[in-house]
Amino acid sequence: MMQLDTLIIFNADGDTRQIRFRPGQLNIITGESGTGKTSIIGILRFLLGSTSPNASFGPIQNTVSWYGLLAHVEDTRIFIGRPAPPHGVTTTDAMLTVGEDQVPDYSSLEVNTNTGELIDYLGGLIGIEENLHVPAEGQTRRALAANFKHSLYYCFQGQGEIANPDLLFHRQNRDYQKQAIRDTFPYFLGAQNSDALRKRQELSELRRSLRRRSMQLEEALTARELGVGRAAGLIVDARSSGLLPFETVPGDAGEAFEMLSNALSATAPPVSIDELDEADDWEKLISSRADLRSALREINDKIRGLDEYARVGTEYGAELNEHRVRLASIGLIPESINAEAACPVCEGPLNDDGRHQAIVNSLGRVAQRIELAQRDQPRVTGARSELIQTRNHIRAELADVDIALDELAGNDDIRAASQKTWDQQSFVRGRIAQYLETATLESDETMIGLGEAIESLEAKIAMLADELNPDALRSAVDSLLRIVGRGMTTLAQSLPLEHSEHGVRIDPYRLTVVADTMQGPAYMDAGAIGSGMSWVGYHLTAYLALHGYFIANDRPVPRFVVLDQPSQAFFPRERKTGGDLHELSDTDRENTRKLYKMMFDTVTAFDGELQIIVFDHADFEDSWFQESIIETWRDGTALIPREWYIKE
Repeated sequence: MMQLDTLIIFNADGDTRQIRFRPGQLNIITGESGTGKTSIIGILRFLLGSTSPNASFGPIQNTVSWYGLLAHVEDTRIFIGRPAPPHGVTTTDAMLTVGEDQVPDYSSLEVNTNTGELIDYLGGLIGIEENLHVPAEGQTRRALAANFKHSLYYCFQGQGEIANPDLLFHRQNRDYQKQAIRDTFPYFLGAQNSDALRKRQELSELRRSLRRRSMQLEEALTARELGVGRAAGLIVDARSSGLLPFETVPGDAGEAFEMLSNALSATAPPVSIDELDEADDWEKLISSRADLRSALREINDKIRGLDEYARVGTEYGAELNEHRVRLASIGLIPESINAEAACPVCEGPLNDDGRHQAIVNSLGRVAQRIELAQRDQPRVTGARSELIQTRNHIRAELADVDIALDELAGNDDIRAASQKTWDQQSFVRGRIAQYLETATLESDETMIGLGEAIESLEAKIAMLADELNPDALRSAVDSLLRIVGRGMTTLAQSLPLEHSEHGVRIDPYRLTVVADTMQGPAYMDAGAIGSGMSWVGYHLTAYLALHGYFIANDRPVPRFVVLDQPSQAFFPRERKTGGDLHELSDTDRENTRKLYKMMFDTVTAFDGELQIIVFDHADFEDSWFQESIIETWRDGTALIPREWYIKE
């Protein structure tokens, strides 16, 4: 199974920094803070398929050009390389070579794959089979297949995780990761095998078939029981719209279907009118009426003008005549005035001073004007008579036009009624077509066959659903974790850890450690288990017990565990130097030693099946501890060599 051989860091000059791990053993890198130990987990995860090494600003970010990893799965040797991305940038570029057991030259590094293909290859290499976790009905999350990245939940414990009572598994507090662990945990435990996927797919197909057959049977029953009733309304509409004769009455569903089919094929319009193109006639009549009305208005204006002219002439003649009457008295005076002429009123002598002649002249002019005014009257009267005759003629033509328009309007009403009937028929015909397309009239044999098929499908679905019952899966997971819990309890009692006397186990739903006590279950994430020693100890025992189970049952999980500062409960993170055991109390020093001795003894017991890699401050003088140290990072020694970033 998969273990790590060498971590390689390349700079841009082609220089390498190599950290060689011992397969099947405890590997300890001890040293001071700030030397890059914590960064190794991010780098290893990056090399195993994540999108970023999460390298902080500083020597790593400034000097590293490529990351590399030599690893093996049984007899298969692989090299994984990843180009170092800038800070905050993600990448899927990767290099994978199979059969490689030596560190390649920097010049030979090149991208030849991506993280998706890398994860698929590694998953297949460690034995991850095709699998799928399907959420229970009513849940909205998508089905999830376990892959290589999910197996890494059980291979890493970061600095902020191993002593955190609220977390148990790696990256458990990240978005969506908690549910992903819950969904894939049963597969890695072996609670569901590869046959479960085939059964789930078969169950989905059977349920789709059942829904389809049930709908067919329901439609057939509806057509039989309500065939005449559902069609009755359509038949009534077809009769009222003229698609069917009024005496049409169906006897059963079959006759109703036939009648509606006949109505659907009736396409001739119920009313036929032989009509000319009357749209032009209508427009011509409207235009003619407008012209006639305009001419009628002009004639009326002319008649009013003549009447006004005649009125003025009459009044003018009357005034002239009155003036003439007043001047007519001049006739009493003799036409010639001499010495003997006398006034006819006063009989006095008349003098010939010209006034008599002036009056005579004025009377002559008045008489002439009266004659002129009377001479125009016959012409005015004649012109008025002609205009009246023309007006009467126009009025007659206008009446004819109005009659013609009324007749056309009547034809439009007939056409509108006809169109309405045709529209009604089209609407009814559409409803009939929709009904006939969706309604079927199945035979007795067909309905019996549908019923038998549904019963058979329901029986198969019930059997498969019982095999894939979420409760059954939950029961299987709980049963297997009880086995894991026995190994975990043995390890916890050997330290011993708080509340371990009655047994401890992993809760797969809360994803925490729970200890059985006389007062009830004590959950680590609920504060029922205290002290840093217990938190670190239960994380460690849980991982060691799980890997013991994975090894014993040949589960597809890499056979390495990487731990960052398991002694941090005793050596705080803010220490500038680490490993000074003399500063600790005897109890803390002994507890730290117990944790490492348990790791060493467990790895020894597994006889090469498990590899543990630890980064820490602690440094014990025990021979087994010293033999487990692969590198010591103090006095300038660190992940990145000083000569890479400090130049003379």
